Amino acid sequence: MWCESNPGRHDAFRIDVIAVRSVLDAGKAMLPFCAKKAEDLRIMIDYLEGRITGNQAIARYNEEVRIGRRSGFLRRLTLPLTRPQGLRVKEEENARKAREAYAVNVGEETQRQIRKDHGRHRLSFVKLSKKYGYSVSVIRRVLGAR
Repeated sequence: MWCESNPGRHDAFRIDVIAVRSVLDAGKAMLPFCAKKAEDLRIMIDYLEGRITGNQAIARYNEEVRIGRRSGFLRRLTLPLTRPQGLRVKEEENARKAREAYAVNVGEETQRQIRKDHGRHRLSFVKLSKKYGYSVSVIRRVLGAR
């Protein structure tokens, strides 16, 4: 965080927060002390707590741009779910991919060749995937990687 203090001047701060829970906590803590970014924080809090969809959040941000309270450009509406719904869809997709990876039968000789290429030739999962025509998930399973 950086701040240069001058009497009579309102300073600007930059805060880097990574974890979603911490972003939410920081936003809630800062909200009572913000004027210019208060609506941005309210939108973020509403989305992270699952009260609005991504499209509703984007529409609110776009409105802030339209009326001149926020700079930037108008964004397309591409997030029709709330955050919890989106996380659930992601979990279901990951589970589906994991099931598919275990359903693929890779012959013993091919598995040996994949291990050799990975160990001796240091080929990445992606390169092995392209070389052998299997998904990265299947390659990871063959190599016993998590």
